[in-house]
Amino acid sequence: MLIQGTSISVTYKKIDGIKRAYYNNESILKEYFNEATVLPIPDDAPVEIPRIIIKTLHEHAQLNISPVATTFEVHYDAGFENDWNSCARYIEERMSKVFEFLNILTSNAYEYIGVVTNVIYDEIERDGARIIADRLLNSQNIRGIYDVNIRYTFVENENMFVNIMLQNARMFREGATVDEAGALNISNQIAESIGAVIDINDRYGFNNDPEYRSDSSELQALLSSMSNIINNKLHTLIQRGEY
Repeated sequence: MLIQGTSISVTYKKIDGIKRAYYNNESILKEYFNEATVLPIPDDAPVEIPRIIIKTLHEHAQLNISPVATTFEVHYDAGFENDWNSCARYIEERMSKVFEFLNILTSNAYEYIGVVTNVIYDEIERDGARIIADRLLNSQNIRGIYDVNIRYTFVENENMFVNIMLQNARMFREGATVDEAGALNISNQIAESIGAVIDINDRYGFNNDPEYRSDSSELQALLSSMSNIINNKLHTLIQRGEY
């Protein structure tokens, strides 16, 4: 399993004066984050645009803060890409400080929180499209499938959406570019694996309960579900077509 990256998103009601709030509380983030880049964006700009961008100390991840949402985007290397448990600890440690900062501004009340992780199931190196089609679509009577993309959505814990998207992932020789005719010829293909995008969030609760409120503790439930899928359920889904 090759774990490529994870994105955490935290959505909340609009925070006025987010730049000033950062300057007043920036010391909370110093343990894991560099100095921020505070963008010269006027207060009346669309609230979705980040006002503050902060990279982690070794620049493996980036925090983006807007008046209505915060995202934490991580790219894995140095061995983390093969060890989800280490990735989860990395996220937990840094997000604990992010929430310590945000909770001052939100009173630990959020609309919903999400975790998205991209992985390559590199135990399979050939015929990714055919394997997905045969094991998950029962497609023996459908011939000539070149690419396939399938998405499942489950509801868990009565408040979480669990979305799993599977597709075949073609790998090509180094230097191949889509801008040159013939560059993606089968002779330049070195593998056809399976890629997965796992998107877990508590928006089901937000969508269905008028009184729903998320809080920082929800991240642990989301990461626990993510761990179970990456360490167990994804293998069973791909290899046996069971979940």
